[in-house]
Amino acid sequence: MRNFALTLALPALALAACSEPTPQEQRASQIRAEADAQADALEAEAGNQAAAMEAEAASLANQAGTSQSYDSQRLNVRAEAMKREAELVRKQADARAKAVRDQGQAQASAILAQ
Repeated sequence: MRNFALTLALPALALAACSEPTPQEQRASQIRAEADAQADALEAEAGNQAAAMEAEAASLANQAGTSQSYDSQRLNVRAEAMKREAELVRKQADARAKAVRDQGQAQASAILAQ
């Protein structure tokens, strides 16, 4: 009996899954996709910026070498500061990307709620 009910329910579920999305659902999906693309662009830009900063930090560290002179110590301090700044650039981009995605999701939900 249970299998019979399941057999009757499956075609109805398949038919519902195959129906065309409504204009509101299409618009909501488009908004989410645009927000994702914008967030991905923010993250990519920050990743490129951070990578450049990390490369410069590595160059400074190489220039400093193993010497303990004041000049070397200053270069090492600058290199460490650049590494930390690169980390902050990535964290900031992640936060901005999350905000963009959240805003897109909120807009999509508002459209679907109408």
